[in-house]
Amino acid sequence: MVQMHQELPLLDERQSEILRAVIREHIATAEPVASATLVRRYGLSVSSATVRSELAGLEDVGLLTHPHTSAGRVPTDLGYRYFIEMLLPAPTLAAEEQVTVSHQFQQGLADTAEWLGLAASTLARLTTEASIVTPPVSERATLRHVEAVPINEHRALVVVVTDGGAVRQQLIELREPVTTDELRAVSRRLAELLAGQGAEGVARSVAAERGVAATVAATVARTLQEEDDAGATHVHLEGIGNILAKPEFEETTRAREMLGILEDRTRLSAIFPQALRQGEVLVTIGSEHPLGPLRTCSVVFGRYGGREGVTGYVGVVGPTRMDYARTIGAVRFVGALMSDLVRVVEGD
Repeated sequence: MVQMHQELPLLDERQSEILRAVIREHIATAEPVASATLVRRYGLSVSSATVRSELAGLEDVGLLTHPHTSAGRVPTDLGYRYFIEMLLPAPTLAAEEQVTVSHQFQQGLADTAEWLGLAASTLARLTTEASIVTPPVSERATLRHVEAVPINEHRALVVVVTDGGAVRQQLIELREPVTTDELRAVSRRLAELLAGQGAEGVARSVAAERGVAATVAATVARTLQEEDDAGATHVHLEGIGNILAKPEFEETTRAREMLGILEDRTRLSAIFPQALRQGEVLVTIGSEHPLGPLRTCSVVFGRYGGREGVTGYVGVVGPTRMDYARTIGAVRFVGALMSDLVRVVEGD
């Protein structure tokens, strides 16, 4: 599902065909599109004069504009919106690409950090744009499993697994020597006692614990709190070089402002669509963005996750002149793979 933003004008079949041709040509060339080019390349069964008249009509209703003194037209944000909602071919990836990407995600990735990196690099490669991927988080991180692995009698590695699938490791120092069997017993008890609790619940349990159990429980509480604090600002970005190579960002100031948003995790989190449901895709185009530096860009976001409340985002950002069908298809497919991984972690 692609969510609509505004009321669209009504076009007849010929107007729709010409608008589709303009957008396809502009996406491919980044140049204003002239009527003669449309007739020559897109097999339109009308004259250049007729096409010019239709182009003027499409400009009158706000779907096209012409830059400066150029005789050619380029799509407006509304033109792209009409294309996405009314003219877009079925968004999908080729079958062979789906097989390749699925195989990559099935290679026994052990940690969500690996999933996030793979998802981000895959989206950047498939779309030749920049990708944005966030980890799967619940409103508050909760414990799925904890295990303390002995290093020596005075040191252990605490492995914390959250319900979102994140795996975090902390090295702890032990005041008193502890045997391997004792540490295993503590791990089993705490894993059962603390399962499903968030940072606050685990922290309350620390008061009732003593010795190594108190140290391990405190480490779990601290790790969960760090996950909570990191949630919205933990973002994987890939493919910045892809969009900087586009002609839209040859102007240094525009590129610098756009990069400033992508690198500012707090401001970037403001564009995540909180109401988006799993399986939906949201496309935000140019002037629809609340953040000024992104008003020369389009952002395509999908949401993935497992059980209710544990979700993350996969997205792509690039110029408004992007291949929307391919980008929406890639975001939807990678999001579905990420949902599958989260459900595996949850034991579904």
